[in-house]
Amino acid sequence: MMKNKILKNGFSIAELGMGTWPMGGYRVHNENNDDQKNIDAIRYAIEQGVTHFDTAEMYASGYAEEILGRVICESNRSDLFIASKASRTSLDEDGDIVGACKKSLARVGIEYFDLYYLHWRNLEADIEKQMKQMEQLYDEGFIKNIGVSNFSTESLKEAQLKCKYPIVTNQVHYNLIYREPEKVNLLKYCQENDVMLIAWRPIELGKLSNTGNPLMLDMADKYKKTHAQIAINWLVSQKNVVTLFGSSNKEHITENLGGVGWDMNNEDIKNMQKNYNGQIFVSDAIPLG
Repeated sequence: MMKNKILKNGFSIAELGMGTWPMGGYRVHNENNDDQKNIDAIRYAIEQGVTHFDTAEMYASGYAEEILGRVICESNRSDLFIASKASRTSLDEDGDIVGACKKSLARVGIEYFDLYYLHWRNLEADIEKQMKQMEQLYDEGFIKNIGVSNFSTESLKEAQLKCKYPIVTNQVHYNLIYREPEKVNLLKYCQENDVMLIAWRPIELGKLSNTGNPLMLDMADKYKKTHAQIAINWLVSQKNVVTLFGSSNKEHITENLGGVGWDMNNEDIKNMQKNYNGQIFVSDAIPLG
């Protein structure tokens, strides 16, 4: 059974979820995508106890949402936690976040999202207007919780000030290699202000699944776990941190799930936080904004 982490405000989320990037393609739909492989992977994840699924309007131009919808219709909706995100066009100054959310819901085939994000911070758009639209979605029952993604500490604080409801999550690039959330005190801020930090790329596109890093080798030997499992557990063992894996390989899914259900001790968490070699302090994918 997947363990949930719970904030003081009552928000609850599984410590490990499944992302759908790049199912169906990357930014546009790939007509040659192996949809069945993706569908089988999501179905297998559900069978293994995964309940949290993360998608976005941007993923394959919405096609990832459609793929997810083909599988979750087989399950009891209340057993699942489904999240999506408003994309760049929807986050322009005059972007229609409400309309974007409704279109995403239609693609997934559900009536509400358990969590809905602003995918990133558009510094040229009025955050107050965006939060008003998120509040409208919440008030009308289309979303159960409000989140942001790739927001800096300052942008998160600003969004919180402009929103009458709690912003419960900030989804960011964070793992043993990429440490921007630590560098800019975002991790500490989330831990002290009742926000869940959701880390994407926990294994850094496979770089952390097979590494000669001496500290990783020591931890893998100590806990009798794979490198990928150590990388995942290092994240979820921290306060107010959960993570998302992405894979359509059943063996990898099984391995990733072995990264939870146990806890790394505090000394080892701090040791890896401080002494893991090769740390990078700005994301090479989506820096915080």
